[in-house]
Amino acid sequence: MQRREFVLGPPAVLATTACSSAPDELPPPPAKTPGKTTTPPPAPAPSTTPAADPHAGHAGHAGHHAGDDATLAVAADCLKTGEVCVQHCFVLLGQGDTSMAACARSAYEMLAVTRALLALAAGPAEQLAAQARVALAAGERCEAECRKHEAKHPACKACAESCKAAITRYRTLIG
Repeated sequence: MQRREFVLGPPAVLATTACSSAPDELPPPPAKTPGKTTTPPPAPAPSTTPAADPHAGHAGHAGHHAGDDATLAVAADCLKTGEVCVQHCFVLLGQGDTSMAACARSAYEMLAVTRALLALAAGPAEQLAAQARVALAAGERCEAECRKHEAKHPACKACAESCKAAITRYRTLIG
């Protein structure tokens, strides 16, 4: 046995031999052992009884989830308008308008905490109210910064309005 065959093993040797040989010099296929079958046995037929099928009977759950739809909606809107606002701020910052720095920073932070809140609102989560407190603070800061630019920049106005709606929802969650 050559060292290469020992180190690489039979499959690698076959592959390297096949790739490096001329088409008429391919190695012969591996010999079959008598009495051994290479075809797997047929799989058993799937059972459709409820005991055997863990997903049987779930058709009645279509569209049902344990999440908070109202919170999901306002958080998703904040994410959408916030992303547009941040990108708008980046363009203006790139053009030298440093007055947009605080707006970009507050929208960026709002996006981070809102993503976490959205994930928690998608299902039953014990920490949703706690995250709503964090999102409330970030949303209030983002709305305040965006309001400074809303007359000149529609992206900031849209972000401020979505933050305002989210703030109302988050206060409801906190209680």
